[in-house]
Amino acid sequence: DQLQSLREFYGRKYEEILTEKPGDEKALANAAERFTGAFRSAAQNSIPNMCRSGQPLVDVDFSYLPALQGLINDMMEITSLHQDLDSGLVNDEEDGESQRPVKTWYRRLASRAVMLGINYLQGWLAYQGIRRAAAKRDKDMPKFPLF
Repeated sequence: DQLQSLREFYGRKYEEILTEKPGDEKALANAAERFTGAFRSAAQNSIPNMCRSGQPLVDVDFSYLPALQGLINDMMEITSLHQDLDSGLVNDEEDGESQRPVKTWYRRLASRAVMLGINYLQGWLAYQGIRRAAAKRDKDMPKFPLF
């Protein structure tokens, strides 16, 4: 499936950015936004012309929203996994045997901001899906009985 291939491709790209810049929350937020936008445009271009709006096969379901939500969930999971690994105990530079927790307030705040942005994007996608379903329902069945 082409959408799954796109999801895996952009998921791997995000994971590469995450491993290259593990503490840079601004770069991660920009990468997440850039990759979801690139996924959206690639998914829209993968829809055949005959199935787009205003064409004869518009009723055929070629929605990319579930795959996009899956990509966002994958990004959230891999981000939280890396944060859990980073917030664990690491060796102190001065004393090789002592360990200290690597938890700073700004790092946690930035990770929460990234999660909030991803949740906002998920909510927006859900809202778009609901609007699309309502428009289709209104097209098939009018709001007021016409008897």
